Amino acid sequence: MKDDDRKKKGFKSFRDLAGKKEPEPTTPKSGWTFEGEENPADQERPELPAGATARERIARRPRAFGPMEFGPPHYRDDGSEEMQLFASHRVRTVFPSDVKREVATLPQDPIEADFAGRLDLRRGTIFTIDGDDAKDYDDAISIRPLEGAAYEVGVHIADVSHYVRPGTALDDEALTRGTSVYVADQVVPMLPEAISNHLCSLVEARPRLAYSVTMRFEANGKRSDYSVAKSVIRSVKRCTYRGVQELLDGKDTPEARALSHLKEPLEHFRKWTNVQQKLREARGALKLESRERKFVFDAAWNVVKVVDYPRYFSNLLIEETALAANQAVGDFFRARGLPTIYRVHPEKDPEEIEAVAKMLAEHGILVPQKERLTGRDIGRMIRSARKKPNAEALIQRIMGLIERAVYEVHDHEDVAKHFGLAREAYLHFTSPIRRYPDLVVHRWLHQLQSRGAEAAAELKTEEFLHDLNEVALHCSGQAELAEMAETAVGDLKICQFMEPHIGEKIAAKVLRVSPAGLELQLLDFNVTGFLPAKSIGERSEVKGSTIVIRVGRNVKSFTEGHPIAVRLKDVDFLRLQLLFELA
Repeated sequence: MKDDDRKKKGFKSFRDLAGKKEPEPTTPKSGWTFEGEENPADQERPELPAGATARERIARRPRAFGPMEFGPPHYRDDGSEEMQLFASHRVRTVFPSDVKREVATLPQDPIEADFAGRLDLRRGTIFTIDGDDAKDYDDAISIRPLEGAAYEVGVHIADVSHYVRPGTALDDEALTRGTSVYVADQVVPMLPEAISNHLCSLVEARPRLAYSVTMRFEANGKRSDYSVAKSVIRSVKRCTYRGVQELLDGKDTPEARALSHLKEPLEHFRKWTNVQQKLREARGALKLESRERKFVFDAAWNVVKVVDYPRYFSNLLIEETALAANQAVGDFFRARGLPTIYRVHPEKDPEEIEAVAKMLAEHGILVPQKERLTGRDIGRMIRSARKKPNAEALIQRIMGLIERAVYEVHDHEDVAKHFGLAREAYLHFTSPIRRYPDLVVHRWLHQLQSRGAEAAAELKTEEFLHDLNEVALHCSGQAELAEMAETAVGDLKICQFMEPHIGEKIAAKVLRVSPAGLELQLLDFNVTGFLPAKSIGERSEVKGSTIVIRVGRNVKSFTEGHPIAVRLKDVDFLRLQLLFELA
């Protein structure tokens, strides 16, 4: 499908597919209740016309901003700074009454009738690995050694599409949100907690509906076969990244001991993951070791410190299983010549690469002179930068060679490409609890498997493809807004954390210089700030990794990677900035 054709093509709404081939879930009254008063802005859901488009579905959703029903107290007050940031980023913080009514009809657990026609994997050694604070477990894994050092790897994803159906307020709300929003001390879910943290979450020791991708990998790590089928599973253990790492490292800790019965499959996963990592590197995929900050709170939800989030091998294990499952499902659509929503990571425009390359050359980092950069090239430059005293600044500049990933509709002719992963026809399938594109893929995967040619014909209609493009565009925008909200709330938490230190002298390091000033890292607090050049002197000039600022008849210079002493002058809660002066 060429670009011009894609712009012309459109689609028939998902609500036209409601109820086809798959029986409605059995929905006895569950007794789900929702705390809090009715949202003052709430209203009855307007009746939608048959075949309503994605835009119409989004436009007709009731307003959904108000005090939240869970989490720290400041999210229960719609006048708090955190909630006002949510409002400014159009985050929907409450679920309208039409969604609540639908959720109230769902069971608290799947019932036996829902298991009909599914693979029964409840006796398998299937388990989840997530962060310590996670509650929405949407993926579980399993592994079985085969002859000749081959492996059968299973990735079992929560079957959200069984409960979230086209034509429902629940589906329209999920589309409108597009994604869950994860900030420092709160989660704003795409789906109500009754679904995201309970009914669909792959919790330990409870039967759950899943979509299972079963893959065979040969000893060389290459996938030789795969199958995808609806299933019912029962997770034998809820594991954490830390606990799995402790077990793999041979540590004698309470959490490692609690996972001892999984040591054999985890050792198999370690071998499989190491081989997959080598294949990823051979393809030229980008491998980043990014720092992620984590806020530590006291009982009153005040930030007491900011730490670097630990990065374990067990994180890589889960990443590789997700990559494998996402790729297998992408290959399913590609092999059948059918369009769907893919995850696309475009290459940087050559002119933009040239501009970034010129800037990097001033700092001693050479961008390879070649027609097409690869993730491996980026990785090599980053490894070279890490050896320099101003590593953080150089890595930021190198990242200017990378575009933002988005959701786009592609098919087997106009193949989706992912620059960072060095993959083709790669999509998102593994997180339908928190990402709407994954739910769309689940839905159409089942339609194709259950209705075959009839579903394939519907998926190719111009009307349908136009709307599918609208869904992809909307979800890309919502993902970007969620990221902006996460950054804004994080900046607010830093301002709240640092306010008691106004007037103090602080040891810092110059991270990066620009004509506007100096980006700083506050060494004792593990946060960053900005010192404007104009607060130091009259004129500034950047020479490579150094900024020179004229102060009267004198000149001051500051170099990336070097220490600097500053004083926290004030905290600007309007712009969410720390204001510094030289100490």
